Amino acid sequence: MKFGAFRFALPLCAGLASQVQAQSSLTLYGIVDAGFRHVSNSGVGSIDSLSSGGYRTSRLGIRGSEDLGGGLRVGIKLETLIGVDTGNVGSTSMPGQFWNRGSYVELLDRGWGTLRLGYDLHPVYVTWMENDPWLNIGMGSSGNLYDTLQNGPLRAVFGPLSKNDTTLHYARNMLQYFSPNVNGFSGTLALAPRENETVATGAARLRLIRLGYNAGGPFSAAVAHAVSDAQLRAGTPTNRLDDSVATLAWDFGVVRLAGTWRQFRAAGSRQANWMLAATVPVSSGKIQLSHGRTRLYGTVTTQLAPGTVAGPVDGNGGAMWVVGYAHSLSKRTTLYTQAARIENRGRSFMALPGGPAVNAGNFAGGRSTGFEFGIAHTF
Repeated sequence: MKFGAFRFALPLCAGLASQVQAQSSLTLYGIVDAGFRHVSNSGVGSIDSLSSGGYRTSRLGIRGSEDLGGGLRVGIKLETLIGVDTGNVGSTSMPGQFWNRGSYVELLDRGWGTLRLGYDLHPVYVTWMENDPWLNIGMGSSGNLYDTLQNGPLRAVFGPLSKNDTTLHYARNMLQYFSPNVNGFSGTLALAPRENETVATGAARLRLIRLGYNAGGPFSAAVAHAVSDAQLRAGTPTNRLDDSVATLAWDFGVVRLAGTWRQFRAAGSRQANWMLAATVPVSSGKIQLSHGRTRLYGTVTTQLAPGTVAGPVDGNGGAMWVVGYAHSLSKRTTLYTQAARIENRGRSFMALPGGPAVNAGNFAGGRSTGFEFGIAHTF
């Protein structure tokens, strides 16, 4: 009798489990990417290293969703950085921030769009990054052409804080609305309060708008503008940064071409960035090429980089060339290699990641070259 009841209960429990599974899901996912990297900085030296995230950022994440019925769904995401070479996890520059690649909850409606609350990628940065063949990652990253180490609008607003902890890439305390795609057109609105915090915590007040077009065809385009207000120290005035981006892309089948412009503007100075990129699909992979340029304008008087003086930054900037190949061993595993070169102009001292330490005194106007190869696996 007991055995018969047990046999009856088994399919009933299985049916209930299937129903729950159909209504909600929780997924553990990640990427493990490691490679060998060589970087040489003219007049300073060279370094060989094992790198993490040369093609895709190594990460561990949790993604969940629940179907609420009537076209309404709730979703969550928690994601952290993994240092495959060291075993470290979480932020390397902001103590206590474990979920440093995203932590949010969202409500999605098929007809009305998505409302998202929490820590997430900055939509202006996403617009810039999605047309970078290397997705702003590793040696080929278009982000190698801007940082808070150089004198200019970024350092004037955020000081020497790592750019990864500013609103250049992510934003804290963010409320975002993503419209549904209507005949290819979509929009994003975002707001983030500063909560009376200084840049030391990564906080800044943010207002943002983005408009895009992508109908699933070969052509896509987007424009976006954001304003960040950051406070360097308690009791001091906030500093404003205007961050604008525009991008165009066309997939011809045999090659995908993209052009992107991004500008940072603060009181007294601005920085303009351009990127041209090409992706060429081949039998079991793709060839990736990009060329980027950056130039600074105006005058800086505060938050000066060590070894520099106040004055004009006109003529500072640089150019970067990158070529690489990604070979798919399977849907989840990729072998990759790339080579890159940065040439500085004026008093700029930008360099590829993983090389010897540089500054205005030992590398102004210098040249940084490097190559890397590695393997990335997605699970």
